[in-house]
Amino acid sequence: MEYVKTEQGFDKLPKQNVDFGGGLERIAAAQLNDPDIFQISLLRPVIDKLEEISGKKYESHTESMRVIADHLRAATFLAVDGVVPTNKEQGYVIRRLLRRAIRHAFDLGVEQNFLEQVVPVIADLYKDDFPEVAELRQDVINTLVREEKIFRQTLRKGINEFNRLATRKLTGEIIFKLYDTYGFPTELTFEEAFKQDLPVAKTAQKDFDNLMQAQRQRSQTASKGVFKGGLGGHTEQHKKYHTATHLMYQALREVLGDHVVQNGSNITEERLRFDFSHPEKMTPEQIKKVEDIVNEQIDKDLTVTFQEFPTKVAVEEKGALGQFGDRYGDTVKVYKMIAEGAAKPFSFEICGGPHVSHTAELAQDNKRFKILKEESSSAGIRRIKAVLQ
Repeated sequence: MEYVKTEQGFDKLPKQNVDFGGGLERIAAAQLNDPDIFQISLLRPVIDKLEEISGKKYESHTESMRVIADHLRAATFLAVDGVVPTNKEQGYVIRRLLRRAIRHAFDLGVEQNFLEQVVPVIADLYKDDFPEVAELRQDVINTLVREEKIFRQTLRKGINEFNRLATRKLTGEIIFKLYDTYGFPTELTFEEAFKQDLPVAKTAQKDFDNLMQAQRQRSQTASKGVFKGGLGGHTEQHKKYHTATHLMYQALREVLGDHVVQNGSNITEERLRFDFSHPEKMTPEQIKKVEDIVNEQIDKDLTVTFQEFPTKVAVEEKGALGQFGDRYGDTVKVYKMIAEGAAKPFSFEICGGPHVSHTAELAQDNKRFKILKEESSSAGIRRIKAVLQ
């Protein structure tokens, strides 16, 4: 910082200085006469806990312990601010931080109850200076521990498959298979290759991107009004289950929260199957509430109509839900399900159709909406199977 702006222009400061990026932690390390910031009082207790639960020494496992301490502290404060692990925006940041920390804990031989032991140490270090940390301590611990439980199984499978598939070189095909089949994050695949000194094909990233794009194109049918993957046909029963899927999607968001995002669906004449983002198993009470909401909307006999909008208008101005993010065409169909006289629709979602024209059609022959099964599909993704019976 060398100048001060005046009406006449920029004048030299009487005392010029350089912002050298010291920060509180580096100043504290300097005070200790130790260049390692992980020795200061805000980080060393975390290292001590890692040494205790792993039986390993910081000096011989420096990188893993530093990654864990740094990432978990950041994740803790994100959770304090209300961020939960998801696959979008801030939720994706906290998910990546946690998964990388969990992977490094795996290297330390700590394969369970890891966050449950370390996060309280971090929370207690900051609770006096940040009251919100003390107030939300248990909620934060619960949020982060749930993500660990979700990811553990994926991590084990992913590493085993990596070791089986990537024996000579890491290719885009291997990265895609690990991601698509086992839910193993691409960034961890690259890191795994680096740790094992495994060569990476020059075209690995490009080949992976091409495979992902091909998969998206197979799924990208909503803007054309064609359902090849999720909807198995166009019979009346298919239409009923497709309509019920929209109702259930909105009900899930009302019961569980706006973090619920569709991850895929499959509809036959016998049942609907729906995958969605959610970090934990639904309780029987939550399942019952979703059923009740869907049946209530069926009984209200909502009118089902659609309108075409420019994609940007549909998403940004109208607030329509959509599964495919930025992969739609220029225009989309938006289906609206609304009760007579209601100010706003119950469901407002981008979709290609087809649907029934009134939700009461789902209740023909005294049928009711019923969730048969709620289970894990992959890390952070739940799956529901439901029927009209």
